[in-house]
Amino acid sequence: MQQNRILFVDDEPLTWEHYATLSRHVGPGYEVVTVSKGQEAIDLMSKKPVDVVVSDMQMPEMSGPEFLTHVEREHPQTMRIVISAYADQLAIARCLMFGHRYFQKPLDLAELADTLKRVCQLKQAIRNEKVRKIIGATAALPSPPETYLRLTEALDTPATSLEDLAEIISVDPGLTAKMLQIVNSAQFGMARRITTAFEAVQYAGVDVLRALMLGLQALRQFDKKKPKSLPLSELWGHMLDTAVAARTIAEEEKVDFNEAQECFVSGLLHDIGKLILASNADKEYEGVLRTSRNEKIPCYKIEHEVFGATHADVGGYLLGLWGLPEVIVRTVELHHSLDHIREQGFSSLIAVHAAQNIIKTSFKRVASLDMEFLKRAGVTDRVEKWTKILQP
Repeated sequence: MQQNRILFVDDEPLTWEHYATLSRHVGPGYEVVTVSKGQEAIDLMSKKPVDVVVSDMQMPEMSGPEFLTHVEREHPQTMRIVISAYADQLAIARCLMFGHRYFQKPLDLAELADTLKRVCQLKQAIRNEKVRKIIGATAALPSPPETYLRLTEALDTPATSLEDLAEIISVDPGLTAKMLQIVNSAQFGMARRITTAFEAVQYAGVDVLRALMLGLQALRQFDKKKPKSLPLSELWGHMLDTAVAARTIAEEEKVDFNEAQECFVSGLLHDIGKLILASNADKEYEGVLRTSRNEKIPCYKIEHEVFGATHADVGGYLLGLWGLPEVIVRTVELHHSLDHIREQGFSSLIAVHAAQNIIKTSFKRVASLDMEFLKRAGVTDRVEKWTKILQP
């Protein structure tokens, strides 16, 4: 069994003893190592790879942000978890600009263990080391320039309501994903998982949103990628169209409001893996799309040949790293891996799969509605109705 290496970086000896008991929670297959300083961790990681690093934010000689920035730059395939005593939401949001997850001291080891096991499980779907590095280094997803202009103007307008802010965010996959990452982080105070942009804005507040905007705008100065393989405006349009269609299908199935919103967000985020691959491997992805169009083969099959992973694997892994609700991660991860799915009745996975294959779109993709999957779920009799609604 391959060992997953977990590295803790903390200068408090009592905390080391706490970390030493983690093995009881994660079980076999995990090696736990603890060091007291950032430089010690850097030296260790230069000699032997680490799957997950868990770092305090306040340490002597080298601060947590300095250390985690180094890890992101030199070891992007390593998951970064931030540990801190910070309790206010604005500080937590800032911490998540350096790490994938945030946990507050005193640490709940059982919750941390569940996170470690789930992330390592997701990682198994990504066998290509280059792709792992690309995902690990993704701190935020690009957004259309007009989104920043609209949101900046709204934040500077006193009369702007939370509903106005949520409306702007809810049509943008990148901002939606980042807000959900922040508000679903451990110790943010939520009694349940948050799955909608409005709830995220409502709970996080304007100050957190403003800080997020400043952080993402700073990142944009270093990330001017405009892939030639995949016009981002077309991809954003397809993702939004799918989100609206998935919610429409959900409403037709008379599910409750929260489940309909989960379908919308899952649809909005379902193809973010394409965004990541096109932005970081433009030339290779151009070849993927060309082969898909010329040979009429769904692009996810070509992606697996070229990258060792599909855009669904990539998107699910990133959202899993960021701690988004499992229902969203699962839908994104599995929306092209339906052969072995056995579920009865309606779900967000069914809504997104049906939506993206029924809607008419100018986005260049090969549609492939999986009737066997829908038959196993017992919803084939609904397809004609959904088609009439989505293609009036």
